[in-house]
Amino acid sequence: MDAHFPWLWDTEMDNATFEAILGGRVAEPPHDVRWALLRLIEYGPYTDIRRLLPRERFILEWPEVAPRVRSRTRREGMEFLYQWYRRQKAHHG
Repeated sequence: MDAHFPWLWDTEMDNATFEAILGGRVAEPPHDVRWALLRLIEYGPYTDIRRLLPRERFILEWPEVAPRVRSRTRREGMEFLYQWYRRQKAHHG
């Protein structure tokens, strides 16, 4: 069996497929980029979030995903990261 992130407990999806959906390269309805971002943010450990989070896609999708994040602390932490990424992008073009 292919590698399977433990936080994908309720799906048969392997890591490569999840990463392809997260990166916007593949859609497997009902799983799309927003679903993948939400799953990563809500259940992934910090190390996986830092490693897997697609910066540009996150900046684009966060305003729609943010209200769906149930954990206040995760939402606030990701909002901080979102604002930081946006400032970096503004300074570096």
